[in-house]
Amino acid sequence: MDKWHADKSENLIHNVSALRTAERLPNDFIIGVGDSDLQVVGEKFSRKEEDSQATMWRQYARESGRVYRNDTPDRAVDRFHRWEEDVDLITSLGFKHYRTSVSWSRLLNKDQSVNQDALEWYQKLFRRLRGNGIRIYATLYHWELPAHIHEEGGWKNRSTAQAFCEHARIAVTELGEWMDEVFILNEPWCSSHNSYFLGHHAPGEGNLRDSLLAAHHLLLAQGIATATIREVVPDLPVGTVYNIEPAFAYTETDDDRFAAQLANEFFNDWFFQPLYEGTYPEALREQYGAKCPVFDPEDMEMIRVGDQLATMGINYYQSKVVRRCFENALGYLPVRLPHEETNELGWSVSVPPIYPEGLRIGLERLHQRYSEHGLTRMLVTENGYAGSGNDAPNSPVLDDPLRIQFHENHLHQVMSAREGGVPVDGYFAWTLLDNYEWAEGYRPEARFGLVHVDRDTLDRAPKASAEWFKGLNGMRAERVSTEGQAA
Repeated sequence: MDKWHADKSENLIHNVSALRTAERLPNDFIIGVGDSDLQVVGEKFSRKEEDSQATMWRQYARESGRVYRNDTPDRAVDRFHRWEEDVDLITSLGFKHYRTSVSWSRLLNKDQSVNQDALEWYQKLFRRLRGNGIRIYATLYHWELPAHIHEEGGWKNRSTAQAFCEHARIAVTELGEWMDEVFILNEPWCSSHNSYFLGHHAPGEGNLRDSLLAAHHLLLAQGIATATIREVVPDLPVGTVYNIEPAFAYTETDDDRFAAQLANEFFNDWFFQPLYEGTYPEALREQYGAKCPVFDPEDMEMIRVGDQLATMGINYYQSKVVRRCFENALGYLPVRLPHEETNELGWSVSVPPIYPEGLRIGLERLHQRYSEHGLTRMLVTENGYAGSGNDAPNSPVLDDPLRIQFHENHLHQVMSAREGGVPVDGYFAWTLLDNYEWAEGYRPEARFGLVHVDRDTLDRAPKASAEWFKGLNGMRAERVSTEGQAA
């Protein structure tokens, strides 16, 4: 270990931690790492060298005033030019499973024809990954909405669902031979409610009805794309990715318990229930009243494709404690408690005793609710810790003990759920590199990476957490090899 890393005693503690975790993971349990195209590529590079389309996020970051320091994805971490270095980095850390996205704004031109330069870039990347023995999990929409589609109304328009499906068709037709699994959407809650109602993400709007339309059209796109992909590449496993945020009542009063129900339905069931049951939650529809659109029953049938999916990807970062609030449009408000454990963005990691293990509880709730409706397999597709790295007094930037603690704790939560009968088969750390973090831009506290990126030079340097995963992956590989020789 170089001068940046912890001393030998801390390294020993980390090695023991990795060994303890490795011993609990079955040989067939997937450990991977992920990122997304817009957050890493560098939009100014793809725009200049591929003549690709601008994304909605580029303009939003520049002009909305809602992004940290107006940071744009123009530079990101320059994956565009440094892709070989990054593939070798993934390989050196022992990861055999990698999730990324194929950008709609890059793969298709404005007239829906294929951008050949972008296609060739993805082909080179995917060949290199597969050549290094790395399995590819490709997301088709990780918020890379073309700017011109946003200007026409974006996900508020039904036509956007059809336009997206052409991107999905071309992506799997041209790149499917390298994909081990394809995920249609990433976190539709974020690209609808967080974008068109709460206004935290692009396009930064604040209309509940519009956000409900956006959510519906995202789910419709997901249903249509599922059918399209199954027709074009029948053998390619199809899944999708939702973020969950389990909600817990502040008190045991009926009002607060109902608040927790509304919060769970707003964040979770508004997306899971139509996918698996073909309906939207009734209590929340009543709460919205006239603001809730009337949805076509035929749409609901197209949306209900949960039993056709090979995998449900689950992204998890935090849970919420809530109380009833009759004045709020959603019917509840979050409660912050003094003993919360948070990351550096203030996201609640744990609130004992109300919820000590939010990820485990969230996975268990999903299994209990939707296993009879086709939910047969889950992967934790994102889970990570935001922090600048200075987690301990006088610690160097590459020593990130709280990130190691976070990943170890949540891996054990996943294993507790699995050992209790929840069909969860893997865990992807978020994220490989300190990259562009949406509305947080390049804020130091919003660094999720296992690998530090110098914002001036863009040079990469593995943190202690990267070494922890390298040790974990190495121990598991050695065990599999030893057991194979013994057999």
